[in-house]
Amino acid sequence: MKKYLTVLLLVFILIPGSKAAHIIGGEMYYECLGYGKDSTFRKYLITIKLYRDCRPQQNAAGFDRPLGFSIYRKNSTGNGYTQVKGNANQGEYSIQTFQGPDSIAAPSYPCLIIPPDICVEQGLYTYEVELPIINQEYVIVWQRCCRNNTITNILNPGNTGATFTVSISPEAQKWCNSSPQFKNFPPTVICVNNPLNFDHSAIDKDGDLLVYSFCEPFAGGGSGGGGGGGGGNCNSVTPTPDCPPPFTPVNFKAPQYGYLFPMGGNPPVSINSITGLITGEPNVQGQFVMTVCCSEYRNGTLLSTIRRDFQFNVASCQGTVVAALNSGKEVSRQNYEILICNADSFQMDNGSYQQQFINDILWEYQTGGQTVQSTLWNPLLRFSEGGPHDGHLFLNPGTNCSDTVAFHIQVIKDLKADFSFSFDSCKAGPVSFKNLSTSPHSAIQTWSWDLGDGFKSFEQNFNLQYIHPDEYAVRLDISDNYGCKNNTTKKIKWFPAPDVIVFRPSTNEGCVPLTVNFKNVSFPTDSSYKFHWIFSDSTSADGITVNHTFDTIGEYGLSLQVRSPLGCFSEGRFDRIIKVYPPPSAVASLDPLRLNINNATVKGYDSTLQTIGRTWIVDGKDYYFDKDLFYTFEDTGYHSIRLIVSDKFLCTDTIDREVYVFRDFSLYMPNAFTPNGDGLNELFQPVGQINDLLSYRLAVYDRWGGLIFETSDPKSGWNGKFSNAKDAEGGVYIYTLEFQRNRYPLTREKNIFTLIR
Repeated sequence: MKKYLTVLLLVFILIPGSKAAHIIGGEMYYECLGYGKDSTFRKYLITIKLYRDCRPQQNAAGFDRPLGFSIYRKNSTGNGYTQVKGNANQGEYSIQTFQGPDSIAAPSYPCLIIPPDICVEQGLYTYEVELPIINQEYVIVWQRCCRNNTITNILNPGNTGATFTVSISPEAQKWCNSSPQFKNFPPTVICVNNPLNFDHSAIDKDGDLLVYSFCEPFAGGGSGGGGGGGGGNCNSVTPTPDCPPPFTPVNFKAPQYGYLFPMGGNPPVSINSITGLITGEPNVQGQFVMTVCCSEYRNGTLLSTIRRDFQFNVASCQGTVVAALNSGKEVSRQNYEILICNADSFQMDNGSYQQQFINDILWEYQTGGQTVQSTLWNPLLRFSEGGPHDGHLFLNPGTNCSDTVAFHIQVIKDLKADFSFSFDSCKAGPVSFKNLSTSPHSAIQTWSWDLGDGFKSFEQNFNLQYIHPDEYAVRLDISDNYGCKNNTTKKIKWFPAPDVIVFRPSTNEGCVPLTVNFKNVSFPTDSSYKFHWIFSDSTSADGITVNHTFDTIGEYGLSLQVRSPLGCFSEGRFDRIIKVYPPPSAVASLDPLRLNINNATVKGYDSTLQTIGRTWIVDGKDYYFDKDLFYTFEDTGYHSIRLIVSDKFLCTDTIDREVYVFRDFSLYMPNAFTPNGDGLNELFQPVGQINDLLSYRLAVYDRWGGLIFETSDPKSGWNGKFSNAKDAEGGVYIYTLEFQRNRYPLTREKNIFTLIR
C-alpha cells in the first residue's frame, strides 16, 4: 500500500526571479513507495499542488516551469542541517513534470450569491526521490516571495514570502510512513457575517491519530537578490537553494490578530483539535493568512506535522434568503429579544429579505402551554399570560434555501401603578403616601413621585407635609427590572383649617381717625378660604385683607373666622389690640404781627404739648424745624407762617398765621409850583415817603371847575400845561386827592395851590 505526506499551500506563483504577488496557497505531500535501490533506502513520491489567482491583473504571472525545492538532513550532532544534493548533483531538485492548470470551482452557498470575480487555478508537480534511511529527520523546503499586498492581518505582506516545509522523522523512515493529506480545498471566498463551517480534516491511510491546531505561518524569501541557503541571500525573491531551518514566523498585526486568532470574528474563528472543523463567523472583510497544523501520532509517537499555509478571502456576499426582524433587539445573529410592556399582544415587524426568494413563512411561539403558528408576513402575536415566551421565524422551511431566527419575548402585561394616601382633612398635618403597585411577572425597582407642589421622592412609601393649601395632582411613575414603565395620577384636596389664627395689622396704635390694614397670615390658608372679621366697634368685613377706620378714641378688639373650601372652621378672638389716641393740638404765638421793614424780624413760639417734632413754613417755601422761629423778612407786604406739629403716631395739626411788613409813610401837597424851566418845582405832585398804596388819584381843576389834569401814579405830576400843550396862566388852581394805604381807610383831600410864572 502506498503511503504519502501532504501539505496544502495556497500561494500565488510567479515565474522564477520575479517577485510573486497575489499568493493564495498550495499543497505539498509525499508518499512512501517502498525500498529504494536496496533496503537501506526509501523511495518517495513528492507531489506539490500550487494555486494562483487567475483574475486578469497587471504583472500577473503563470506557474513556475520548472520548479525547484530543497531537502535537508539534520546533522548527527543535533546542530544545523546539511543539504541533500538534488538531481545531477545540483543544489536543488528540479521538477519538470507539470499538470494543469485546472480551474477550482467557487463554493456554492445555499441562498448566498458570492462575488462574481473569483478565479483560482491549480497546478500539479510530482517528483520521485530516493533517500537513505537515517536516524535523523529530513526536511523538505520550498520558499517564495511574496504574498498579496492586500493581505489584512500581517505587516508588510507585499515583501513577506512563504516557507512550506514538512519533515520525515526517523520513525516515519523506518515504517515507510506516508503523510496525511487534507481532504478538502478551502473555499475560495467566505461570506462576511455568515457562519463558517469548513471541514479541514485530513486522511491518513495508516489510521494514525491526527490532531489539528492553528500554528504560525513562516516567512521565506524577500525582495532582495542573490542566491539562497548555500551561503547565499535568504532574502532573495527565490532563495536557491531554499534556506534551511530554523524558519522565521510572519509578523501579525497585534493585538487584533495572531496565529491563534488569525481572522477575528464573532464568535471567533477556531478549529476543533479532534475533527479539524473550522467554525466561527468572520465579521471583517479582507484577506487573511493562516496556517493549520496536522500532527500524526502512532502509539503515542509523533511521526510528522504537516502545515497548510493559505489565504482566506472574506467578502461581502449577497443574501438571497435572510431571516431578520425589525422588532426587538438583536442580541446575536439570528437571536432577538422582545419586551412587551402593559399589553398582551405584539405586532411583529418582519425584516427578512430578499422577498422574491421567500416562498413559505412559518411563525411559531408558545402561549398558554401550547404552540401557536402563523403564516402571515407580520402576524399579531397574542399571549394569554405574562412572563417569558419563546418563538421562531422559519423561511422556506424544509428546503436547502431556508433561514431562521429565534426570538425570546418577555410579556409584562400586568405592571400596575397604584397608591393610597391618608390625612386629616381639617388638620394641617402630613399626608401619608403608600405604594400599592404590583407586577406578577417582574420586580418593580424604581418609584418616582411627583407631588404636584415641586416636591419629588424616589422612596417606596413616605410622608409629606404640604405648605400651601391646594388641589394637588400626585403622579407615581414605576419601572421594573426589564425596563417596563407605568404611571397613575390621583388628585388630593388639601384644605385644612388653621390650628392657630394669625393676622398682621399695619399698626397697633394711632390717633383718631385711625385706618388699619388687617392681613390674614394663618397657616395654611390662601385666597380660596373665607375670612370674616368682626370688630369691637360693631362693624365687620370680609376678605383675606381688609381696611378698617376707627373714628373714636379708645381700645378695640376683633375676632377672625376662617372657613376652608371643604367647610373646615376655625376662629380666633383678640382683645384690646388697637389703641386710638386723640390727635395733637397745635399752639403757637407770633410777635409782632406788624413789622417795619427797617426791623422786620418775627419771633415764633411752639407751645404744643406731647409732640415729637414740628415744621415752620414761611411763605410756603422756607422750612425750619427748631422749636422757636426767628425769621427776618426782606420784602414788605403780607407773609404767611404755618406751623405743623406731629406726635409719636405721626398724627399732625396745623396753625396758619399772617404778618404784615410795612415802610414809613408821609405825603403832603405843595401850595405852589414854578414850571419855568429852571429845573426847580417844575411839577405839581405830592412829596414825602409814599409807600404801600392800594389806590391813588390826583385831579387839577381851573377856577371855574374845569378838569385840567388827572393821574393814578403818585410819581406823575402836572407840568402847568393844558392838554394842547399850551401854558396855563399863573394864578390859583384847585386839586383833589384820594389815596388808601394797606390796612388804612381811604383819605380824601381838596385844596388850592398857586401856579407862578
